[in-house]
Amino acid sequence: MLAVNITQDIYNIVLGVIVFLSILASHLNETNHDDLNKLHRWFHFMMFLNILMSVSDIFVMAFNGNSRPINHIILPAALFIYYALGFMLLGIMFIELKIFLDRINKLKYCKNLFFRIIILSIVTLFILLILTPFKKVLYQIDENNIYSRSHHFYLIVIVQLVLYLNLIFYMLVNRKTIGKTKVSITISFLFIPQLSEIIQFLIPGLSVINTGYSIVFLIMFIFSNSFSNKELKTTELKLSEKETEIYNQTTQLEKSKSLIIKMQDHTIESLSNLVENRDEDTGEHVIRTMTYVELLAIQLMKKNLFPETITPRYIRYLKRAAPMHDIGKIVVPDAILKKPARFTEEEFNQMKRHATEGGRIVHEILDGYEEPEYIQITTDIAAHHHERWDGSGYPDKLSGEEIPLSARIMALADVFDALVSERIYKEPMTYEEAFKIIEDGKGSHFDPVIAQEFLNIKEKIVKVNESFKSTVTSNKA
Repeated sequence: MLAVNITQDIYNIVLGVIVFLSILASHLNETNHDDLNKLHRWFHFMMFLNILMSVSDIFVMAFNGNSRPINHIILPAALFIYYALGFMLLGIMFIELKIFLDRINKLKYCKNLFFRIIILSIVTLFILLILTPFKKVLYQIDENNIYSRSHHFYLIVIVQLVLYLNLIFYMLVNRKTIGKTKVSITISFLFIPQLSEIIQFLIPGLSVINTGYSIVFLIMFIFSNSFSNKELKTTELKLSEKETEIYNQTTQLEKSKSLIIKMQDHTIESLSNLVENRDEDTGEHVIRTMTYVELLAIQLMKKNLFPETITPRYIRYLKRAAPMHDIGKIVVPDAILKKPARFTEEEFNQMKRHATEGGRIVHEILDGYEEPEYIQITTDIAAHHHERWDGSGYPDKLSGEEIPLSARIMALADVFDALVSERIYKEPMTYEEAFKIIEDGKGSHFDPVIAQEFLNIKEKIVKVNESFKSTVTSNKA
């Protein structure tokens, strides 16, 4: 029997070390889960106590009945430690089970009473243990150094019964929030240690109480991790659902934003066309110049010119802003816009107002509704596309790189389209003549670098212009 008992204790020690290390690993890997860490810390402590208790039990069995003088010291000490660890373990198990039950549903009722009864019960057991070496309350050791239970050992059973009744009462009070699974775990906690004690009573010399505790610990540990994994999966599922919901909302917002931008761009183009139509233009000037601006900006990006400014985002904003370059003409009287002859100085001064007014108008229209970068590009184009590289333009006589990049790009598109288009005061120029004027204007009217890149893509520019002529012809037909 001694060999069987020692084998069981060794099994309990090995199992305890394995679970102890598993809990430690879980604790280190889950620093963000305070409740789980708290639960694992109690498991940690319980398994450590159970290991020490199994070691003490081995000492008790090894030195029981050995009457050598040193053994009369070792056996009482081992017994006292064994019982002390058992009482500590019993109290911690109830606290651990309370934490386990409370972990998911956060039980509320009689919490303080539950803990007070546990503390009172364990204190009572320790008082009985301290009295035992003097009054033989729980156990006794005879002159042959043989251990046996005393007649008052039933006091331990009474205290245990109080603890179990305390747990049952606590569960009954909180029955509405305790699930079936947790009830089954609690029943196993109540049943297995009691079963092991009954077996130990029925079979003299057999020590299985530690094994019963180990089995309960293992069940609680497995179910604790099972609930942890279930909670983790539930959390991951909720996060996934939330992520999908946010993605769908973001997609819907993007679609709505795209639709609004399209509607806004269409409104701006229509408004710009309306302004252009006032001076007898077909309105296609707005769309053509927008296309020229996009082609030129892409060419500059391909050549890695102005890399700190020209990006796909910048080009997108530039293309959207281009139709509004002449919106300031809305303040110019029809008599000036439609005049078929050269302007007088006073009329020209009124015409020049469209640049300043254009910058103001677009800023007022877009402010608060668009990105600051887009507003700045649009304002610069409307206000400064008539500035000249040598400083002789209007309205602010800016020169060189003082002129915003977007306005320098717009100037080329605007001038070219004006040169090759028919106006009430002139016939259209040939492409060769228009490109010659741009060539001659490098460094005086236009940014020389940008003008050269415009000339480098003149075939694409001509193709765009011709495509609009074809459209006009087919519409007339």
